[in-house]
Amino acid sequence: MRDLQRGHALALPTGEAVAAALGEEPLTANAVGLGAGWEGRTPLWFYLLREADVRAAGDALGRIGGRIVAEVLVGIVDEDPSSYRAVDPSWLPTLPAAQDGSFGLADLLVFSSASAAV
Repeated sequence: MRDLQRGHALALPTGEAVAAALGEEPLTANAVGLGAGWEGRTPLWFYLLREADVRAAGDALGRIGGRIVAEVLVGIVDEDPSSYRAVDPSWLPTLPAAQDGSFGLADLLVFSSASAAV
């Protein structure tokens, strides 16, 4: 409980505020489950855990948590002056994809597992 109170005292952004800023429908107070007095004031870390539990049965991050992780990873790559995004911003993967013109993480995993089997 002390972490929840500390985050509120420091005016850290709430899960509901981040959801609204990203244009996502926030979890209901009932879905968050913190009880009276916390409606609309859910600490972000707790909100992300509840979002994963409520919207993905705890098996994956929700849309907000996933976006935060993805943006952090892209930011790290963007800070690397030798990354493909810095050296050649127009670069696109040329590996085979399940859907033409759309190369995703699943395609990379399929390609990696096929390469490892060789």
